[in-house]
Amino acid sequence: MSYNKAMKHINGHNKDKKYQPILGMPFEGLKEGQHIESSYSIACRTAESYHIKAKINNEWIKISEDFISEDEATTESFKLDEIYNNTRIYSDKDMHISGW
Repeated sequence: MSYNKAMKHINGHNKDKKYQPILGMPFEGLKEGQHIESSYSIACRTAESYHIKAKINNEWIKISEDFISEDEATTESFKLDEIYNNTRIYSDKDMHISGW
């Protein structure tokens, strides 16, 4: 679907609401029903291990060892979040998995 076709589709279905166009979306070249894989999906699919980072002095610093599963990292992240107040889970390829 082309960008112009997508905008016409959105505007035709929701006349009451105004939508801000999403600039830079790669609509061109996609076939009907095809989608672009999100960075989250790529991170989860390619991860071999997980670790936790915390924001310290405006920088994301690794604060944990590597975990085999995302569940183990999530459990530890809840514990560390009480200390650091802002933690995130990353893959071994340094891609953001979860956390705000």
